[in-house]
Amino acid sequence: MLARARVKLPHGNGMADRYRNSIGPSVRKLRVGKDWTQEVFAGHLQLAGLHHFSRTTVAKVETQIRSVYDYELVVLAKVLRVEPSGLFPPIQVIEADLERLIGDSLE
Repeated sequence: MLARARVKLPHGNGMADRYRNSIGPSVRKLRVGKDWTQEVFAGHLQLAGLHHFSRTTVAKVETQIRSVYDYELVVLAKVLRVEPSGLFPPIQVIEADLERLIGDSLE
């Protein structure tokens, strides 16, 4: 049986309290590049099958307040016409975010 590593996020860390995904800024950049409002983008996502995505949901994803399921990631990428991997920032950005979130907790 494999042991699971547990990472305890520090309490009171503003970033830990709000950070739920790493793709939000890329989603926003691509949406703005298409000259779409959040409302228009939500409409495209609904037509593509994410019926529960509203303007508010888009805003929460873009501001990294809401997590994104894997199937949602695929639809987001399809609507934005990029590969799913194209929504992720460079690994250095993810590592820096991780360091700010958990610091020494992984050691």
